[in-house]
Amino acid sequence: MNDAFYHHQTEKTLRNLENDNRRLKKELQEARQEADWIRELIAFHDRLEKDFFSADSLEELVITLTNCLQLKPGIDFVTLGLTREYLEFSLGSQEFLDQLSLPQGLEILPIMDEEDLRKRVGEKPVLFEKTPLGSSEIFFPGHHDEIRSHALLPLTLRKRLIGSLNLGSIRSSHYYSTAEGPDLLNRLAAKLAIAVDNILSHRRVALQKELLDQEIRRAALLQEDLLPSPSLGPGSLRITAYFQPRHELGGDFYDFLPLGSETSALLIADVSGHGFSAALIAAMLKFTFQMVAPGEPSPEAIVSRINERFCRILKQDDFITLCCAVLDTRTLSMALARAGHPPPFLYRPAEHTILKLEPSGPPVGVDREAVYENRRVQCTPGDVLFFYTDGVTEALLGKGEPGGLDEVVSKLEPGLSAEEIAQRLRSELEKIKEAGGLEDDVTLLTVAL
Repeated sequence: MNDAFYHHQTEKTLRNLENDNRRLKKELQEARQEADWIRELIAFHDRLEKDFFSADSLEELVITLTNCLQLKPGIDFVTLGLTREYLEFSLGSQEFLDQLSLPQGLEILPIMDEEDLRKRVGEKPVLFEKTPLGSSEIFFPGHHDEIRSHALLPLTLRKRLIGSLNLGSIRSSHYYSTAEGPDLLNRLAAKLAIAVDNILSHRRVALQKELLDQEIRRAALLQEDLLPSPSLGPGSLRITAYFQPRHELGGDFYDFLPLGSETSALLIADVSGHGFSAALIAAMLKFTFQMVAPGEPSPEAIVSRINERFCRILKQDDFITLCCAVLDTRTLSMALARAGHPPPFLYRPAEHTILKLEPSGPPVGVDREAVYENRRVQCTPGDVLFFYTDGVTEALLGKGEPGGLDEVVSKLEPGLSAEEIAQRLRSELEKIKEAGGLEDDVTLLTVAL
């Protein structure tokens, strides 16, 4: 009796141990499976978060997000909602908002009011079965009747609600209906908010650059319209001009103005700096020159009046170099004043000689009391006058190299006409421009008497 009892108890104990062993093995297997699943899920999230930051547009980001998440069991619909207030704040203007590239024909990026969104999402992911109120309609337009459960994840950036990531399922539970789900989704939403903000920041910069480029192109056309025709001159003067700003907008400027039936004023200038400010100063210079020149008897008086005005206008580090000439086609004479500008010169093709013209005077805008000299020159038929900015000599000789444009012209073969010389110089400048670009604005005026 006692032996049978002990035998029975031993067998029972062994069976219990076997059952415990099977249960433990099953639990261990389940734990391993769960660990593998968690590792797989974490790896999936790591890959997905990397993809966020390689997207170039909201459309690419949302499509990547949708394609990846819908591969997970139970995730049937994905949308990324953004608030209208955040978009307007991030892009900076309604004009930029209108130009924002959003997914076309895809109802995956609903835009909503921030106040309305706050009523639907909290600070933590919300996982629940669909209520009869149909609260998922705003997040899953066109599919809300199919949704049985969903997760709404607030996207916050700098303590501001900017949108929500919305996952919908046609089942009562889905891939993230686990203890680990909310933590993973929180991390996902945090990275997604940063990725969205990066994309919009880059888009805003791109839109600003596009608008700036448009403004620069319009300003360049306006600047070109301010210049006289490059192949005509007042009266019987024959003036050819080569004008090439280093960028779309430049600080070089030239103009000529009839003062009578036989006299004309000519101006060439180089404003310090480049871009909008230099182009604006050049435009102001044109209007000042055309206002002042008709009432003044000499080039030095014209330059003095211009200097007076621009000493009041220019900032401390701004200045203008220029040459002003008054030409008389009846007497073939010229009076010249120079304000810190490269000296023009007179070329006599018949003799193949050059006369450099160097009246002195400081740049405009530096000294209100500046005095400018007048240099008078008597010309002969066939003579050619050259006016230029320092960009011409820098291009032809190299920056910092000794010499000037007069030396370049003197090395040309004798007997060339004004038109032939101008064409040679223009061709050489064009070759330099095409080969490596110009390092400065370039202006060259050739005046045939």
